[in-house]
Amino acid sequence: MQFLKSLFCLQGFDNRARFFAICSAVFITFIMLASAFAGNILISILLLVLSSVVLAFTSLRRLHDAKLNKNWFLAPSLTFALITLLIIFSEQSSSYYLLIIPALCSAVLLTYPSASKLNFILGYCGPVDMKEYQQETHQGKHSKFRIEPTLVSDNSANFDNNIQSAFEAYNADRVSNSQCNESYSKQADIGELIRLKLLSNKKAQLSIAAIIALILIGVSVSWLITYFNISDKPLAENKTDQQSINDKPELSRSHPLAMPDNYTLYLSEHQGISINWQADEVTDTILWSQLTALGDESCKEISFNKGESIRTLSVQVESSGGTNINYFANFSPLDSKALIQALAFRGNFTLCGYDFSLKGSQAALGKNKQYTQWVDY
Repeated sequence: MQFLKSLFCLQGFDNRARFFAICSAVFITFIMLASAFAGNILISILLLVLSSVVLAFTSLRRLHDAKLNKNWFLAPSLTFALITLLIIFSEQSSSYYLLIIPALCSAVLLTYPSASKLNFILGYCGPVDMKEYQQETHQGKHSKFRIEPTLVSDNSANFDNNIQSAFEAYNADRVSNSQCNESYSKQADIGELIRLKLLSNKKAQLSIAAIIALILIGVSVSWLITYFNISDKPLAENKTDQQSINDKPELSRSHPLAMPDNYTLYLSEHQGISINWQADEVTDTILWSQLTALGDESCKEISFNKGESIRTLSVQVESSGGTNINYFANFSPLDSKALIQALAFRGNFTLCGYDFSLKGSQAALGKNKQYTQWVDY
């Protein structure tokens, strides 16, 4: 519990090891959880807020430790919040590359050494009591102050009082310093050398700027490609569906039977009925397809003056040369019997906006053994 309190402490100090560990945990946790809950905006926003706050607090404590301007904590935390907002709302996996920007801001703070000789517990020094994480026990410390017995007569009381006062002063000094119990050791500062080297090397600065620019360009191009792919997808799907229909091999038609009102019946190899008639020229080769449910709504079924309508599988338009344009309405073999019965005993039908009379159709059907098998008298 104390460790969690120390993560949200505003007054304490974080050394570089703790700052690096917290920043790494924040970045890795956000990437993993944001990917897992990509479709849930509420959870993603809560994760963003929590991660930004933890990153801001550790940056502030790192600035305390390095004795830098406190306003610098906005650099890593604010850029992190903005980038994570883009990641959440863009829903593009390429956006995660932009996290290198707040990571570089945090890396700059990592190069500054501690400005004070403090004792740390788990890399933290501050008002939160972290004694429970203390590695070193002090139970044997008091043994260093063993008081040997003496036989001094008159001054023994004063001597004992002096020893006791020194012991209490030592304990008070230990208590005042026990809030941070990890010894500080000054070493040659590599981070400081790296930062100073980069500041004095313009080529290195340009290289870093070029890398960031390339990442930004790459992410922007990825967004544009994804956007245009999404915009063109419905049109591409429609074209693919239409092309697949047009590329289908034509149904075999046999046993033509001319009917009285200028239309003709055909049978497919699977005993499906096709109705053919000549009509006006149109630009589409497929007027209706049950496969896609796209096309002229008036062609999706044949309607009789009495009884139920029968759905078409498709209505195709074919040219037989010159100005002759033929419509072919194709029906399922499952509907062949019902369709022939309706053609034989109904008065008229409508298909694709054209009206046809069925006068004399029964006699025509009775003369052809291929169709009369479906006529029940």
